Amino acid sequence: MTTNKKDASTELSRKLDLPQKTCWRFQQKVRHAMGSGAIGLLEGSVEVDETVAGGKETGVRGRKNEKKQLSVMGIARKKGGIGRMYVKHIKNGGSKELRKFFTKCIAVSACIRTDQWRGYVPLKKYYAGLYQEKSGYQGSNFRLLHRGIMMLKSYLRGVYHSVVRFQGYLDEYVYRYNNRFLCVHMLEDLLGKMMLGNPITYKQLLYEPSA
Repeated sequence: MTTNKKDASTELSRKLDLPQKTCWRFQQKVRHAMGSGAIGLLEGSVEVDETVAGGKETGVRGRKNEKKQLSVMGIARKKGGIGRMYVKHIKNGGSKELRKFFTKCIAVSACIRTDQWRGYVPLKKYYAGLYQEKSGYQGSNFRLLHRGIMMLKSYLRGVYHSVVRFQGYLDEYVYRYNNRFLCVHMLEDLLGKMMLGNPITYKQLLYEPSA
């Protein structure tokens, strides 16, 4: 899961001749460790936006979703690129869900840019550096953030045909991205998180909150 871009559970099942379900369950535990390995809050210049994953739904627009999965991404800009990012699955685009993400992932001192979605307005009470601006044509003034969103969607489409427990897949992608410079030490880092973390059962994984 730290070196192979393919679905690890399928590869393990084939190579070790184990049931695919067994490998999938183990994969979920690894993802849980990845999700618990946050590297601190996003600071400095931060951009935030929501996005949906999944096919088009007839009669459903914008942030409304039925079968699609809604998530919110935050990136910290660094030297003209993306330094670090976090992505969380959210139930809807309301301010309560967005505030959970802000509290978990973004420092209060950060300078935050978002579009003019009304769900961000109440958060200005807690984040003095939150600034809203109208999104340009095809997000032209949020190009870096949209690049991060496109990379995430390409990862989901290219590796997985379908997803169950969406947050786990987001955690895997974010862990790989934020630790991309660890290279050969990424496996060592992940094994350490798995050994030091609290034990988690399969039942807990199934009913663990998504955000």
